[in-house]
Amino acid sequence: MIPSLNYNSLFNRLPKYTGKDAWLFWSLVPLLTVLLNTAMFANSYFSELPVTVLATIASFALLTGLWFILSSVAVMARTHFSGERTPVRRVATTICLFIIITALYVTIIHWLYDSTDFLGFDFNEKRYRWTLIVGIILNTFITLLQEGIAGFENWKATMVETEQLKKEYMQSQLLGLKSQVNPHFLFNSLNSLSSLISENQDEAEKFLDEMSKVYRYLLRNSDDQLVSLETELQFVNSYFHLLKARYSDGIRLEFDIKEKDLEMNLPPLTLQMLIEAAYNQNVINKDKPLTISISSVPAGWLRVKNNVEKKIADDQADLSGLENVANKFRLLCQKSIIIEQTDEFYSVELPLIPPSENENL
Repeated sequence: MIPSLNYNSLFNRLPKYTGKDAWLFWSLVPLLTVLLNTAMFANSYFSELPVTVLATIASFALLTGLWFILSSVAVMARTHFSGERTPVRRVATTICLFIIITALYVTIIHWLYDSTDFLGFDFNEKRYRWTLIVGIILNTFITLLQEGIAGFENWKATMVETEQLKKEYMQSQLLGLKSQVNPHFLFNSLNSLSSLISENQDEAEKFLDEMSKVYRYLLRNSDDQLVSLETELQFVNSYFHLLKARYSDGIRLEFDIKEKDLEMNLPPLTLQMLIEAAYNQNVINKDKPLTISISSVPAGWLRVKNNVEKKIADDQADLSGLENVANKFRLLCQKSIIIEQTDEFYSVELPLIPPSENENL
């Protein structure tokens, strides 16, 4: 029976070379115990029960000590060579130290067993040499195995860290994009309200009520990277009331949305920015109203399209709004929006984001 030694406690106290040190210990040390005793006691290890039990206990305890010594040496070697880019010198040095320490350790075990006549041990020079040779081979194999595990763990940790840094960088970029939206939207809303106050106070009051709904949406979703298309369309309806109060029959909004697309996601205020760009860049005329259509297209995309009646001088500031939208989709789903422009119409197609992808953002 193996002595009641708390090996887990020992592992926790010792420096670790890899996260699999405990697994390697329990996988290799029992096997090494059998191999060592077979080399030292030959057939008597298997034929005599007292030899089997006592030799296993003694060898297991001695090899445990050797394992902990070698683990500490490996950690110290890694610390000493931490500044080097390649592990060749570290691995070569570690293997040499392991071989020297193991050879001394095995020699001491043979000397102790022989001098104390432990379980009738009879020193055999041939078996002793074979024990050293096997020890050298096993040390080289275990060192390379540990180095491979450590390298894989470092690579995995680097990948996780890289992904985390990418996500944090994306978050910071998105926050920067959001900060572009709010002041611009506020300025246009107040400008519209100011115009209505002087023209029609009743309409101004209604406009203010609708504007409060719009800003309620803005405040509730300001920290969200994505909202459902259904939620965004409800907001667009309120926003369009603001435009309708100002431009009357000079602007129209049409919808053709598939029901299955309503659960898909997109960044908040995406549609508002495209609608704003449309009416800022085109002439608003009751005889030829600006018609904006929002419709589903195949493959889970959304199209925002409007007829073109260009102003003599385009409002270049609105180009930043379109760039804002493009950047959001590039960051969130690594897809680009599709822009199509002719003399008759202007169209922007957006990739809708499935709800399952929202969990990874």
